[in-house]
Amino acid sequence: MSQTSPYRVPRSLFVIIIALLAGMYYYAAYIDDTGPEQTVTKFYQAHFVRDFDTVSQNLSVFWAVRFLPQYGDMTPAQLLENRAAIEKDLSEVLAEGEKDTVIPENMTVAVKKEYTKEGKNSAVVVYEIKENGKTTNTEAAVLIRENDKMRILEMVPVFPQSLEQIKQIDTNALDENFANLIGTEE
Repeated sequence: MSQTSPYRVPRSLFVIIIALLAGMYYYAAYIDDTGPEQTVTKFYQAHFVRDFDTVSQNLSVFWAVRFLPQYGDMTPAQLLENRAAIEKDLSEVLAEGEKDTVIPENMTVAVKKEYTKEGKNSAVVVYEIKENGKTTNTEAAVLIRENDKMRILEMVPVFPQSLEQIKQIDTNALDENFANLIGTEE
C-alpha cells in the first residue's frame, strides 16, 4: 500500500509574498508621491530650502492665480492647460517675494496622519511646522486633484480645540465642490 504525503505549501511562496509586500511598502513610502501627505511634505521641504520650482509644482493653479493677475480671466480648464507656464511664473514671484525672508535652520514638517481625510478629488491634511523639534504652528492644507496629482489649494491655521472637527469633514462634499470648480462630472 502506498502512502501519500500531505500537501505542503512550497516555501518559495512565502518568500514571494514577503518580497511583494516589501515592494508595495517601498513603492508607497518612497516612490508614489501623488498622495496628499506627500504633497504637503514635499511642499514644505522645498520651501525650507527655497526651492520655489518644487514649491510651485505642489500648489494648485487656483491658489497661484491670486498672485498672477495675468491668468485671472482664464477658465478653470484654461488654468489647468497652462499649468507649466503658471508654475514657472509662480516660482519667480515666490522667489522675489521671499528673497528677504529668513528661514530658520532646522525647520521640519510633521504630518498628523490620524487627521488626514482623503476623497476622490480632495483631501485635508493636518501638519505641524517644527523648529528645532518644537512645534511652532499647526495647520491644515486643503488639496485638490489636478491632472491626477494632489495640489495644495489652501492652508489655514488649526487650533487644538478644532482638531476633532477635522475628523468630521465630509470629503464627498469637497469632491462635489471641486468637481464643479474644475468642470468635471462626479
